[in-house]
Amino acid sequence: MKVLITGEKRKNGLTNTFARAFQKLGRETVIFAEEDLYSRLFPRFKNKYTNKFFWSFFSLPLQKEFLNAVRKEKPDLILILKGWYFCPKTLLRIKKELPQTKLFCFNPDNPFNTWHFGASNNWMTKSIPLYDVYFIWAKLLIEDIKKLGAQRVEHLPFGYDPQIHYPIEVSEEEKKIYGSDVAFIGSWDDKREKWLSCLLDYGLKIWGSAWQKAGPNLRQKWQSREAVAEEFSKVCNSAKIILNIIRQQNSEYPGHNISSHNMRTFEVPACGGFLLSVRTDEAKSFFEEDKEAAYFSSPEELKEKLDFYLENEELRNKIAEGGYKKILNSDYAYADRAKKIIEVFNNLKNDYKEKN
Repeated sequence: MKVLITGEKRKNGLTNTFARAFQKLGRETVIFAEEDLYSRLFPRFKNKYTNKFFWSFFSLPLQKEFLNAVRKEKPDLILILKGWYFCPKTLLRIKKELPQTKLFCFNPDNPFNTWHFGASNNWMTKSIPLYDVYFIWAKLLIEDIKKLGAQRVEHLPFGYDPQIHYPIEVSEEEKKIYGSDVAFIGSWDDKREKWLSCLLDYGLKIWGSAWQKAGPNLRQKWQSREAVAEEFSKVCNSAKIILNIIRQQNSEYPGHNISSHNMRTFEVPACGGFLLSVRTDEAKSFFEEDKEAAYFSSPEELKEKLDFYLENEELRNKIAEGGYKKILNSDYAYADRAKKIIEVFNNLKNDYKEKN
């Protein structure tokens, strides 16, 4: 079985993570690095986010390259992560030329997120009926995706990559850099700024991108960079409490409360950190409240939980240990997610054989 994965080929991104997962399961895997190719074709524009108005026009050569890669590799399965660059016409061409190839999509964003550029576009929503299977991380998005004509929708939560997310020993010198009472690891948005602005009196450090947009007081808490790979784990193992503020696209969109989870839901416990997260039904289904993670639902409760757990180191460590044990004894790794994708693929193949 040959799998072609297309997505952003960042070192610690989902494209490489899924590629490692499929390879671990013995599947030949090829990556089509769309973001790298876009930057090479149009170096002045760097990527779609800096080319807000003409990205669809400039993506046409990229789609041509993608078609050439598909024709060359002739994969059994194409897994498109998100699908920002691909118009329905390109997907139809693939299905016509390679009718035996299955076309899957895993969208790590909210396809109905129209308020944040880069999360979704018309091509993505119009292409939904063309995928043999559409995987989504939030259960409560499934019915709305079906309404757009999806052939089949499967729930596929986020997970963790054991090659990236694992406990790491931190020296005393490193603890001075990465340590704090409270840490937040993630990019800026309005909602997150409102939550964190209530915590100026706490020993807070913020790691992530775009926090120069925050107000001056909160901006002082920003460490002026992201924390990825080893640094992510060093923060998790140095800070007493890791906050997880779930973005709007992972918790709600106009008229809907999807009460879901995000990547940090799994990554922080996998690194051995103490997770204090926005309370959602899905998050609690993965990690039991007050035994494997802690949760809050309001600024008042957040402060109460911070005060309580900062004073109770033994309980804090016990919950962090519970979360890590849950990781070790769970099917939360991306290899488990890839295994589900393969199972769905095999079921489709068997159904086709039975009908023909």
